[in-house]
Amino acid sequence: MLRYFRKKSIILDMILSSVLLPSWQKVTIYLLLSISASLYIHHLFYLYQEKHSLQNYLEGVIDRTEQSVFQMHASLNLAITNHQVACSNEDLNSMRKTLLKYPYIEDIGRITADHKLVCSALWGEFLPPIKLPDEGNKDNLFRISWPITNGLFVKGLRRAVFSSGDAFVIPSPATFTNLTRYARKTGVVLYSSKEQHIYRTFDDITLEEADRAISYPQDNVPWLPTDNNFLTLSICPEGFSFCATAIDKKTGYYDMSLGQWLWSILVGVFFGLLTAISWAIFKSNRRSLIYRLKYALKNDQIYSLYQPKVQLKTGKIIGIEALARWQDQELGTVSPDKFIACAEQNKLITPLTQQLVKKNLDDMRRYLQADSEFTLSINLSIQDLSNQSFLHFIEKQIKQRGIHPQQIIFEVTERSAAQNNVLKQATKRFLRKGYQISLDDFGTGFSNLSWLTAFEPNEIKIDRMFIQSIGTQTVNQITLDSIFQLVSNLDVKLVFEGIESLEEVDYLTQHTPNAIGQGWLYSKAVDAKTIGKLLKNQPFTSATFLANDVD
Repeated sequence: MLRYFRKKSIILDMILSSVLLPSWQKVTIYLLLSISASLYIHHLFYLYQEKHSLQNYLEGVIDRTEQSVFQMHASLNLAITNHQVACSNEDLNSMRKTLLKYPYIEDIGRITADHKLVCSALWGEFLPPIKLPDEGNKDNLFRISWPITNGLFVKGLRRAVFSSGDAFVIPSPATFTNLTRYARKTGVVLYSSKEQHIYRTFDDITLEEADRAISYPQDNVPWLPTDNNFLTLSICPEGFSFCATAIDKKTGYYDMSLGQWLWSILVGVFFGLLTAISWAIFKSNRRSLIYRLKYALKNDQIYSLYQPKVQLKTGKIIGIEALARWQDQELGTVSPDKFIACAEQNKLITPLTQQLVKKNLDDMRRYLQADSEFTLSINLSIQDLSNQSFLHFIEKQIKQRGIHPQQIIFEVTERSAAQNNVLKQATKRFLRKGYQISLDDFGTGFSNLSWLTAFEPNEIKIDRMFIQSIGTQTVNQITLDSIFQLVSNLDVKLVFEGIESLEEVDYLTQHTPNAIGQGWLYSKAVDAKTIGKLLKNQPFTSATFLANDVD
């Protein structure tokens, strides 16, 4: 178990060590943004909860008000249709029986046309009658109403009076006592739907706040946490002439406790650090070779340079080799050995090769068409060579451009003896179609005489390390001489890489008169335009070049 965790910790340490850690300035920005976002999200969360609670509270008030209005109407209708003499004992007893039926009615009685209360079921006959204000509120449900009357029956007593015909009712103040209120900062205002006369305010709502709340044209939800911004919800039930607006005076993070504030900040800090680390990992991943290679392929950023292949004896350029190059914005210059190996390991080599082949054929098309002996060498991986569809792709491309198959040389590097059978079958398919096969880096891997007899390549390329050993009497020098003897009786062309001096040319031509060479003595890898100039001028055939070792 200990070994397992030690192994995992090593892996984690390797991962974290490769991450480009963000600066403290960036971490601070991430934290500030994340804390702000966390506070706002918590503001919205608590606002949603408060809105839901306020909606339930408002619906409770609406439901209770509807019941109260229904009972007021029913009791008024009973009083109006009562044929007893107004304010007689029979009339009062009848109205008292009505009170027993409707718990949301506090009192019921008689009223004159000039707004005088003459008697009630609860108080009996008023001597003298109680005069109400001349101006009351008119609506569709009642003839006239007085939402607020002070000292009506007892000094300091406030009641609402609603009348119809010669009867009046007073709703019970206990109608709304058992409604659930979710916070002390909330309340409700009841008012007429048309004139917006306030009938009643509930709980901690002042008349000023009630006027402000009903002035909003619609529900007011303070999504932005500005100060003194009420949360208001309004309902005007159909079939009634009243509306109700619920008010919450402190919402969102204005109503958060200290613990909730601390929790919001901690959540913001956590996600801020997580975002900073995640972004760092993402940026590190974007700088990874595989990510940048995919990006380069998608945006066609990998290109080719071309190095001349020269007949050493005459100095004539008889072909060129296409060499892949990549200059990345993030990674800089990337070695072909690295990105080719990466492409092979991540199954990107085929699209990469196809992309480069099209460019190579387009760049060299006119030179290949102008000289049927001129050749273009293209490097292939074992994956490309063994892919049957790749052969079809090549045939289609050269046919479209009018190029002969024998002008295309595919260079293959033998990297593993285990690939012997795969390479053998693949090269034969290409050879049957007329293409030439070159065995690259001969002598550096598993290549030997059995490879030459098994694959029958048209060309063998000798690595530069053997050329650099000329005149040193080292093992590489002895190996080079052995290679001369090995291939002397085979019908293959020898191509020597890394030639940098005329002395090396002399040594090679003495042993292999038809040798072909590449190297800085002649030219580095250059663009297609420069290759065109070299082919036109053939500068390496001049007596001056052959007589002098030029840089």
